[in-house]
Amino acid sequence: IAGQQLSILSILGFVILMGTVVNNGIVFVDYANQLRIGGMERRDALVATGITRMRPILMTALTTILAMSMMIFGTGMASQLGKGMSIVIAGGLIYATFMTLYIVPVMYDILFKKKPLNVDVGSDIDEEIDDAAEYLASLKA
Repeated sequence: IAGQQLSILSILGFVILMGTVVNNGIVFVDYANQLRIGGMERRDALVATGITRMRPILMTALTTILAMSMMIFGTGMASQLGKGMSIVIAGGLIYATFMTLYIVPVMYDILFKKKPLNVDVGSDIDEEIDDAAEYLASLKA
């Protein structure tokens, strides 16, 4: 698409991209599951998750995209070498961020009808529900 040849570094970019995208999806789905275990309805949990987790997902994507843009638009020797990898990572993150924020909640709503199971993994995990309770209270007010 960008007129660059596929190289070993651009394939490495795919590996980096997959790790970031999977992490964003896990953050979203895990938080929605925590809210549902805490007693929220499915759609309310998805809206609260979108509001609460949008900033960390966007911050992760934007910092990586901005860092890669230096190599995409750079003219030095190192920029020429890493341009393929940077294009793969930046373009893939732009696409994957929209997928995480729009398609993942839709697919979650379609596929996860049952309430998630609460698996006890010990007492070192914080059980506090972040801003979701405040968000629901503001909806009801």
